[in-house]
Amino acid sequence: MNNKKKAAFLDRDGVIIEETKFITDPDKVRLLDRAADAIARLNKEYLVIIISNQPAVGRGMCTEEQAKKVNDKVLELLAEEGAKIDATYMCFHHPIHGIGNYKVECECRKPKPGMILKAAKEHGIDLKNSFTVGDKTGDIKSGYLAGTKTILVSTGYGGDDGFKDATPDYTAKDLYEAAEIILGDKK
Repeated sequence: MNNKKKAAFLDRDGVIIEETKFITDPDKVRLLDRAADAIARLNKEYLVIIISNQPAVGRGMCTEEQAKKVNDKVLELLAEEGAKIDATYMCFHHPIHGIGNYKVECECRKPKPGMILKAAKEHGIDLKNSFTVGDKTGDIKSGYLAGTKTILVSTGYGGDDGFKDATPDYTAKDLYEAAEIILGDKK
């Protein structure tokens, strides 16, 4: 019997909150329409985990603490609407534009699957029965490499991020429609 949990791995910027390049101010965080409702629905059957590249830290535009404050604001806004994030994984590196210790070719920066694989190990997740939802090709490729099903949403970049090296299993208008696909309400 498989006791492993199912998870919905969600990119944050452009999927849960409005995409604003290099968001560093918690006061500018805005939830996307229906995102909290989608997560609340997913909470009933799936772990919901944020998997997010946050290169503003690596580029020296903010500190790790500031990036975490932005994420805390996201969690706060979701909680106010009855939605819960079970865990958050962020990569602060950038292999080209990073400065100091942040300029590395790491295994955690999407499109590599490091954050998803770490979450799966730490939370006992069955990747085969899990989903990765994102607005960028890198999100989709990361999910594919980790062995999850993938959903590209039209919010945020909507896949128009300059890369074409990954094809999603599903496409959805937004996170709410992605949740319907994950929960089997929409095929």
